[in-house]
Amino acid sequence: MYPKLSDLRALEVRTLKQIGLIPEFGKFVDLRAAAKDAANRANEFSGAINVRLGFKLDIRLRMRQKRAEQRRWVEIGASVVPGAAKDSIEQTSYSLIICKKNAPMDSPIVRKFHIDYEPIASRNHNEPKPSVHMQLCGTLSAQQIGDGYDERRLEALYPSFEKPRIPTAPTSIALMLNWLLLEFQDDPGAQPVLKNSTWRKLVSEAERVVLVPYYKGAAGFFEKTANQGRRFLQCHQYEMMAD
Repeated sequence: MYPKLSDLRALEVRTLKQIGLIPEFGKFVDLRAAAKDAANRANEFSGAINVRLGFKLDIRLRMRQKRAEQRRWVEIGASVVPGAAKDSIEQTSYSLIICKKNAPMDSPIVRKFHIDYEPIASRNHNEPKPSVHMQLCGTLSAQQIGDGYDERRLEALYPSFEKPRIPTAPTSIALMLNWLLLEFQDDPGAQPVLKNSTWRKLVSEAERVVLVPYYKGAAGFFEKTANQGRRFLQCHQYEMMAD
């Protein structure tokens, strides 16, 4: 269902380095600076990954696409925590914040979600949840609060209302960023990055590292004769094997 720690960690470090090297990312000054700093701090071979990439992006609502650009602050977060066993993962969390304005510290937060992975061995069995799930809004991390984000700016999104957790496919920094640029192509910097051959190759590699184990696991569930009559959502995604 999920990649090995070594594969995911190597992918994320490679992604951060490429954001700093691909010329087309030069239009996203804050993103490039944050990626270069994170790449210098990350270790491809050991330790956790803890990354936050904030930058300005032209995000217009559908009815306002012909109006002047509306630059907003967005932030992608990535956390990969190693497990106790060799090459295992205890938890991952990939998050997105979109602010109403382009100044992150004094703007309302209009969208926030995170995609988490928690293997069955390391989570509370009294609270069933999909091993890979998306949680809408959610509370701010200690690091985000330390950087000046205020919980009161999330009140309209009801951050403490943490359910339902939505089963979803896993993600990575490259997949999150590529998806954002696909969604918000009004930004003049989006298309040049999306068309860059090095970036396209990296995104393709990320899809294979992150998505192939997930979809292979799903296909394998349906292919096993022993699983006939068993429920995919409950048995595979929630990993509740007694069915």
